Amino acid sequence: MNKYVVQSLHPRFDHRVEQIDDLQDDLGRKIIAQTIAGEIRGNKRPRVIGVYGSWGAGKSYLLSQVIKELLAGNQDSKQVIVCVFNPWLYEMEGGLAPGLIKSLYNLEKQFPGRNPLVSDTKIYKEIADSLLDLLVEIGPALMPGGQFLVTALGKMAQAALRTVDEYNKVVDSALSKPAVDEVKDKMQKLVNAILDAAYKQDASKEYRLVIFIDDLDRCSPENMVRMFEWLKVHLLVEGCIYVLALDHIAAARAIVGRYKEYLGEERDLAYGFRYLEKLVESEYELGTASNVELMALRQVFGANTPYKRVSEIARNLRGGDFPGVRSIDELLELRSLLVPRTMLKIVYKFKRAMDVLLTESTTELRNQLPSSYPFWTLLLIAMYYRLDPNHLDEFVRGRGIIHNLMKNPGSVPSDKWGNGPLREFCQYADRFGASTGASMQLPQTEHLFRLTSVIRENSFDQSLYAY
Repeated sequence: MNKYVVQSLHPRFDHRVEQIDDLQDDLGRKIIAQTIAGEIRGNKRPRVIGVYGSWGAGKSYLLSQVIKELLAGNQDSKQVIVCVFNPWLYEMEGGLAPGLIKSLYNLEKQFPGRNPLVSDTKIYKEIADSLLDLLVEIGPALMPGGQFLVTALGKMAQAALRTVDEYNKVVDSALSKPAVDEVKDKMQKLVNAILDAAYKQDASKEYRLVIFIDDLDRCSPENMVRMFEWLKVHLLVEGCIYVLALDHIAAARAIVGRYKEYLGEERDLAYGFRYLEKLVESEYELGTASNVELMALRQVFGANTPYKRVSEIARNLRGGDFPGVRSIDELLELRSLLVPRTMLKIVYKFKRAMDVLLTESTTELRNQLPSSYPFWTLLLIAMYYRLDPNHLDEFVRGRGIIHNLMKNPGSVPSDKWGNGPLREFCQYADRFGASTGASMQLPQTEHLFRLTSVIRENSFDQSLYAY
């Protein structure tokens, strides 16, 4: 076994809400989970609770923490029945609302032994079946915009309708139904039947249903907004609370795009946020966690790892200090890198890259690299995950805005630094060039190219490169 290799685990980059065992509160969000659980238990009104955050911010993991809190608290008189709905599983079916009803139909299969026991499943399953049939029957009348025409034309073709009069009968038949009242009435009956099934099992308890909807922002913008419409008009009924996890900025964009024809010139995100404010009564936005780096280290190297910073691992692997080791800490404090999933990927990729670089087969390459190569490896990995590929390619070729600022701080005016992660990297490059650049020159282009090859391929073929 190579003495330089640091053993690691195989971290999970995608968490399923149903996975509530062995949860670790590495991001320090247990208090948020307890607060949400307390709000659910303390309020009977139908409502939507929103958990907001960018992709990879840990929303799904927080939902699992909330569910665990709720189920663990089912020891008192107030019992919570938990249902998880993953809308992206139904993305290809054209509509998400039927998927939610299907999740309720199979409720007894969710968290067996932890959810309150339900009897007489036949009753609520029959109601769920009738509700699904109703959604299929009147779906066209409830679809926004052109969806009605498309579905109606499909019915026309299926029924071999050949005249406009026959077509109009199909349309009039769908529109004549009291769609809103009928769907909402059946939804209320379904929720009541589920609660009654639990009550019959233990009449000494009080029950409520909580539906967790995760990763709605993984669905198409059309389906996302359509789900909002279903929630707002048809699905909010007594005895049921929804917890909705999504990227609220992406949702606002989808809402504005859906209603752009009606907004005129006012197509900014403010309308999307106002729409969400009307739907979502209580919001929890996940900010930047203070210990994201430590979380990633524990995921990659185990809960008992002695390392608290990536710079400590880099120093250990190099056998002591090296130029740039202190710059690693500042790099990993960039806000755009503090997204939990992003940090986890960076740390795992760094571990894999160093495993390759410290093998005997890469001795010749390692001797060609500057002693600061762990820092440059980490910088390239960070750019790989957060910037446009063109920015990384430009840097590797010894040009581009980040390379220029590192080599000659102040050489590019700040109004040319762009926005978002790119601007952060430019600010970092400018500070690096001013404080560290004189003592640590940038690697040659051929070295950057080889390091990038290791990062991208997780391997290195010495025979492909002639020195």
